Amino acid sequence: MRAPNLTLAAPLTLTALIVSGCVANNLCAKRQECNDSLEDDSYAVCVEDYNAGINALRANKEEECYELAAAQLAYDACRAALDCDDFEEGDLGGKCDDERDDYEDALGDADNECTSWD
Repeated sequence: MRAPNLTLAAPLTLTALIVSGCVANNLCAKRQECNDSLEDDSYAVCVEDYNAGINALRANKEEECYELAAAQLAYDACRAALDCDDFEEGDLGGKCDDERDDYEDALGDADNECTSWD
């Protein structure tokens, strides 16, 4: 059995965590900015919950789960860059359509493969 290449794995893991953390921070900050009714701790809870979801997808061995995580990060990064008017609209003001399509395709491809109950 071949040992994993930790020289390459460590930087990739660190980069993935940084990207996930940035998207989580930006998306949760946008959510907090656009919704005055959220509690003060909602931001921190949002970030932790978001990162846990992405990390759970990445913990799966199936390639579809990695692709779903990447598509979700791209879609949410786009959403986080919107103004509050577009962010709050169901269709995001017609923005992020390509990212949404990619996310929905990845979600369909994953087809319940990315749960801990498999």
